[in-house]
Amino acid sequence: MSKLVMSLDQQCAKWEIEPEFTFTDDERDNLQEALSRTTISPYREYNAFVSQVKEIIRQRRIPQRFVDFVATLASRDRDLEPVVCIKNGPYDRDVPPFDFENPVESKYELKKTFVAEAMLSLFAQLCGTPAIGYVNVNDGDVFQDIYPKKAMADTQSQKALREIHFHKDLANHFVRPDQVYMVGMRSDPVNEVYTSFVRNIDVWARFDEDELALLRKPEFHTPFDDLTVVGDKKLGEADRHPVLGELGDLRYFENRTRGLTDQASALLEKLNDVLHSQKCRLFIEPGDFVVTYNNHTIHAKEVVKVGNEETLKQRWIIKTVNVDSVARHLHHFVDGTEYLVNG
Repeated sequence: MSKLVMSLDQQCAKWEIEPEFTFTDDERDNLQEALSRTTISPYREYNAFVSQVKEIIRQRRIPQRFVDFVATLASRDRDLEPVVCIKNGPYDRDVPPFDFENPVESKYELKKTFVAEAMLSLFAQLCGTPAIGYVNVNDGDVFQDIYPKKAMADTQSQKALREIHFHKDLANHFVRPDQVYMVGMRSDPVNEVYTSFVRNIDVWARFDEDELALLRKPEFHTPFDDLTVVGDKKLGEADRHPVLGELGDLRYFENRTRGLTDQASALLEKLNDVLHSQKCRLFIEPGDFVVTYNNHTIHAKEVVKVGNEETLKQRWIIKTVNVDSVARHLHHFVDGTEYLVNG
């Protein structure tokens, strides 16, 4: 379980992430078999796919121990424990590597089963946290890939080959997700590639009241993320914003967010130092299911060591971004949908 490890002087807390639930092999195999019955492509008929997952839930094909665990997350203190790590879960095995030039199109051709997507949808339905998509991201796909693409290898997007600096997902978008759910699909342990997290509370504890007051002011600017702006929907210029949001969330993208005054810029330099001093690294393996509460933590992709450049190009995580409720976002959705953001 995520925990606090106190130093000798009790002044500094070090956060660690440990697995909170591990499927037995029998539980995993039984759930894998149930999820394998989802035959409709979520990339072509999303609503019909979700209906198939609902039927699996209705038929009680899910290990009760897992259902009971998921139910405990409703009362979780997201500030203290903003990451959940689940091990040995079901996923699609033996999927061939995708084309580095066009990995999304390649996935459509090569991936014939939808176990990971069903697992993501199943979890969202159990938690009551619907997944959403964006028209500018993979043509509105709800299920997105953290998978390198040659043309975007040097960007700060989920298609990057190497590091992605600390960020909150869609930090300055008009529809910001409350959760990010991830299923590990492929990772070569000779490549030390980590998803690193920092709790918001560990950040704010290192700023005084005057600094926090400035961070609450709209004296910062973050361009729309690299992946969002390549779509057909033109978003215009991103608004000025505070770094410290009303709910204590951290609206920030390292090396992209900039201060609009000298004082604001100086605070961002301190923020970067704090983030790197407080980070906790997680190596996501195949079958890992990871939950990130997007308003309570900030994360990064860190490439510490590359032992095989070719398998680095094949590292793969499938993710969704989810909200606690779609009601407050409906006016941003494409007409006739309850999941697709028009931007």
